[in-house]
Amino acid sequence: MEEVETAPSTTVRKRRWFWRAALAVLVLIAGGILRLMSPVGKRLLVDQIAQSAPASGLKVEVGRIEGNLFRSARLYDVVLSDPTGPFLTVPEAELDWRPYRWLWAGLDVRQLTAQRGVMTRVPKLLPGDPDAPILPNFDIRVDRLALENFTLAPGVAGTRAQRVDLTGKADVRAGRALVALNGKLGTQDRVSLLLDAEPDRDRFDPCRVVDQGQEQRAVDLDDVER
Repeated sequence: MEEVETAPSTTVRKRRWFWRAALAVLVLIAGGILRLMSPVGKRLLVDQIAQSAPASGLKVEVGRIEGNLFRSARLYDVVLSDPTGPFLTVPEAELDWRPYRWLWAGLDVRQLTAQRGVMTRVPKLLPGDPDAPILPNFDIRVDRLALENFTLAPGVAGTRAQRVDLTGKADVRAGRALVALNGKLGTQDRVSLLLDAEPDRDRFDPCRVVDQGQEQRAVDLDDVER
């Protein structure tokens, strides 16, 4: 007896359609990632960064990007400008972050190290909306920020040029900002800052210490009760 072939059921057809659509989406995402990781994609990203500017007038330009944009990358010739022109140049910076975590955890930066930056003047940014929230409406986590061998030009922090070496970390969530900074300014000054602030609740609790040529225990976010 010959077997009669039957058409696939509606459920089977829906399942096939779903998996084909899912595969197509994955292919598009993979193609987009590969394009971004290509030299052309990185150039497009650099151009987009240069064209974007917040209401404050702060503008960031990046000469070129090397490495993995979705994990660890190296940025070259970074320039920060205000409406009047450049005020900070950084020849080289290393970024280790997890951009895919933005969907559920906000901005997740494991390490950002900037080297040999030169700050020529204090920036003059445009005033923002006085009614706008001071902190962003998304979480920010920076496990380690390091400024290595930075130079402050005369007039920025005194009449002479100053070398700055600074490390820090930050945790911003639910309207609360916890920031810890430790570093050296010039040849003698040691600076430590531990900030616990909730601007929308009028809470501002800084603990700033500047020592002249004396060692002190570095402050850390673990010193703050969450």
